Amino acid sequence: MNFRSQKGAAVVEFAVVLPLLLLIVFGIIEFGFIFYNKALLTNASREGARRAIVFRTDSTTGNRIIPVSDVENAIHNYLYSGNDLRLVSFGTDNLTATIETDSGVSTLNPASPGSSNEQVTQGEYVVIDVSYDYDFLLLPSLGGIPDAIKLNGITTMRAE
Repeated sequence: MNFRSQKGAAVVEFAVVLPLLLLIVFGIIEFGFIFYNKALLTNASREGARRAIVFRTDSTTGNRIIPVSDVENAIHNYLYSGNDLRLVSFGTDNLTATIETDSGVSTLNPASPGSSNEQVTQGEYVVIDVSYDYDFLLLPSLGGIPDAIKLNGITTMRAE
């Protein structure tokens, strides 16, 4: 075998190995994005729950309240830098959040916080669920893999 035929064999080997190598590298990058987003969602739900459980009373009724707008603001401030979502996204921004207490479930809008109040009693558990549909960059093109997965950050805390 001469040098020229060895050079051709190296090109063929490279052509066979390159797609597998790229798949592994992009898979590592993709799962890094997923873990980053999951950590952001979990921390955002924790910040919202911490804001929700702090003792506050309504000055007019004396009832204990959770200012939902404060919870929305806490989640918004953690997930957004200005108007830019800090989550890594390759599709639409499907971000939702809910607050659940013994009295029911309310949907929050972390993208544009509003203002409303929810009552909670001392010792009651508050559950904050922040979810996001993560669109894959590369994996759906392989077939058999869904286009998106739902990532959730759920935190449960007891009101003070």
